[in-house]
Amino acid sequence: MTSRPRALILTLLIASGLSAGIARADEPACGPIDAVTGQPVTDPPAVAFTGGLDAALAQTCRELATLADDANPPACRVTESGAVDAAGATGASQTHYALYCVGPEAASGACELKGAALFLDQGAGRISRFLMRLDDPGEMDISAPSIGRAGPDTMLELPVSVSGTGAFSDDDVFFFQQDRWTRLDTQCWESDLQKRLPAGLSVDKGVNLNLVGLTAQAWLYRKQDANCCPTGGSVDVNLKRAGDRLVIESLQVDRKARPDG
Repeated sequence: MTSRPRALILTLLIASGLSAGIARADEPACGPIDAVTGQPVTDPPAVAFTGGLDAALAQTCRELATLADDANPPACRVTESGAVDAAGATGASQTHYALYCVGPEAASGACELKGAALFLDQGAGRISRFLMRLDDPGEMDISAPSIGRAGPDTMLELPVSVSGTGAFSDDDVFFFQQDRWTRLDTQCWESDLQKRLPAGLSVDKGVNLNLVGLTAQAWLYRKQDANCCPTGGSVDVNLKRAGDRLVIESLQVDRKARPDG
C-alpha cells in the first residue's frame, strides 16, 4: 500500500446533519487534534447519500479502501453496524454506525486498517454521514458508539483507545441539539488545566474523562518522574459544556494520591 500517516481521521460535517463549532474572537484557537500526528483535524467537504443506509455503508467502504491506497484500493468489509440507542432523545433515534475492516486480506478477517463512520437518517432515503475515520488497529482500537445523558445534554461517543505506554482515549464526541449532532471539543480544556495546576506539576499522560458525570481525573507528574510512576498526586475536575466545548467548572488537587493507592 502507499505510505500514509500512522493515524488518519476524517470528520465529515454535513450542514443538514451536523453543525460545526466556530471559535469566537475572544477564545483561543482550539479544536480536535489527531492523537498520533498532533495536527488539527480538518473537515473535508460534506457528503450525503440518497440511496438509503445500505448504499451509504457500501459507498463508505469503497471510500475507505481508496483512502488506504488510491492506486490499488484493497478489500473492505463492514464488520459491525446498527442503530445507536438514542437514550430517549427525539430525532437522535435515527443515528447509525458502521465499523470496517480494510486491507488486502480483509475478506478473511485480517484488518490492516480499521474504519468507522456515523450516519444520521433524515428520512425519505436521505442519509448524512457526519464522521468517517480510518486508523491503524495496531495503535488504535475503535468500539461501537453509545448515546447517553451528560448533564442536560444528549451525547454521542465513539470510543477510540490509543495503545502504548501513554495509553489514552481519542474518542469522537458529539452533542444533539436542534435535530443535529454537533462535534464537542473535549480537549481544549486540558490546556487550561495545565495553567491551573500548582507550580512544578503537570499532566503527562492521558486524562480519564467521564462524559456521563462530566468529570475527569488525571495523575500529576513532577519533572523528575518516570512515565510509569507519577508522584505529584492527582487532580479531579468538574466540567460543563459551554457552546461546542467542555470547560473547567472546578478542580481539586490531592498531592498525597498515588496510582498504587
